[in-house]
Amino acid sequence: MRRMLLAALSLVLLFLSGCHGHKEHATGQETELHVAAMAGPITLNPLFLRDSASAEVASLLHATLLVTDPDTLAPQPHLVSSWEVLEDNLTYIFTLHENAYWTDGLPITAEDAAFTMRVICHPDYTGWLFLPLQYVAGAQEYKQNHQSLFADGFIAGIKVLDEKTFSITLKEPYAPFLSFLTFPLLPAHLLSSVEVRRLEAHEYSFKLPVSSGPYLLAAWDTDEYVHVKANPNFFLGKPKIEHIYYRFVPNVETQVIELLAGKLDLIPTAVKVEDVSRLQADPQIKIYTNPRLVYDYIAINTKKDSPLQDRRVRQALATLVDRREIVNNVLLGFADPLYGPLLPLHFAYDRSLHTEAVDLAAARELLVAAGYKNLQLNLVFNAGNLVRENVALLLKEQAAKIGIDIQLSLLEWEAFLAAINEGDYELAILGRGVEADPDLTYHWHSESLGNALGYKNEEVDILLEQAIKATTQEERATLYRQAQKKIVADIPAIWLYSRQAIHAVSAAVENFRPHPESVFFNVHEWTLKAEEENM
Repeated sequence: MRRMLLAALSLVLLFLSGCHGHKEHATGQETELHVAAMAGPITLNPLFLRDSASAEVASLLHATLLVTDPDTLAPQPHLVSSWEVLEDNLTYIFTLHENAYWTDGLPITAEDAAFTMRVICHPDYTGWLFLPLQYVAGAQEYKQNHQSLFADGFIAGIKVLDEKTFSITLKEPYAPFLSFLTFPLLPAHLLSSVEVRRLEAHEYSFKLPVSSGPYLLAAWDTDEYVHVKANPNFFLGKPKIEHIYYRFVPNVETQVIELLAGKLDLIPTAVKVEDVSRLQADPQIKIYTNPRLVYDYIAINTKKDSPLQDRRVRQALATLVDRREIVNNVLLGFADPLYGPLLPLHFAYDRSLHTEAVDLAAARELLVAAGYKNLQLNLVFNAGNLVRENVALLLKEQAAKIGIDIQLSLLEWEAFLAAINEGDYELAILGRGVEADPDLTYHWHSESLGNALGYKNEEVDILLEQAIKATTQEERATLYRQAQKKIVADIPAIWLYSRQAIHAVSAAVENFRPHPESVFFNVHEWTLKAEEENM
């Protein structure tokens, strides 16, 4: 009898463990969502984000001035409810949402916006957000000449017009400007008396007593999780899910096991392609995908004295790459083949570049014409990235057919970064993040600090300079397509693919809408089915 009872109990427990409900982590009648993360955040201060975990948690806790449309990447209202651009194409007038409040009950004001931008433009600011604000009139002067340790004083191009209205005037036309206003604000009433150099290490960055987003910080266990709870006064309405636990589970396989057992509700962005079919087989799990603003490519070091300085050698290598094979067989279809530096999401994307020109005979002719019957090159890539390893093996196999011996160097992360930074490579498989706007200036203008490959083409420089001053999207698209074709023709790199983000989500989660820039884009709209509906 006892044995039968134990067997029956085991069956019940087995059944319950397979139900993707939320009873086991419920707080009274309040709903909970458990999200997997590979690591915990470093900071909660939205002006000093340098890692993906901090960025994801920040998107739960802070509202941004603008957001981008998930389909078109066009700037959309958020904290800023509306704006207008004056006829000079330099001055923008912004109005903040009338119902936007800090979590301590004080209104979010134009002074908060002005203060935040003064922090970003301050000489002691060490984050990355100054790049777009350098186009604001007086911003460079403020950064170079401001003497106070505090973000006080004035920037000529930033004016507070009333409690909810402010203006920004640029020193010259900069078409991508609105797309960069996707950063949150800091509370001036709390932080204006803090020296800018102390802001990153200030207790605000770790305790976050005041914020503006859909959720409030409830607890942060630096070894286990971040717990946030719904902000009842969020300007877009209180979130439907009361509690979110952002749990640090550094092993991908463990994440999948916990999701299948109902202990996790969401594995965002980084589900492995080989796990998708297993997860899709479970009716209590849904798979979502979306494009990402990231691509992988083969960097070609033309600054090093090597045969790669000859364009014909670079073209021979490019002619070997079968992107479709990589996408279909290595990434199982969860990527888009890429033929240039713009992504399919960008309005200036050029589909005429979609040519798969794998031709071994032509590649061999190019190599011989460059004066090489046989050639040895080195290719480096980082350990732990199976996709890049497979790409490297495919390229090595193809290159051997035309007389190029590619020596593969699989390096641990620190050694890999050192090789890239020191230029100690000939070929390298890298990833690159791009902005929502298709402006190519940062990575491809010859004088840009972001031009890591040292690419130079005066005609491209001119086109990019014209594009950021153009007033219509059509004109900009034409200029960027012209620039892209010239860049591709020079072969400073071999573009490979843009991987899709793959999210595994409990079927109990409704209204989940993945976004290229934020997994928590519309988190305040998410809901959870009642447990009994989901068993």
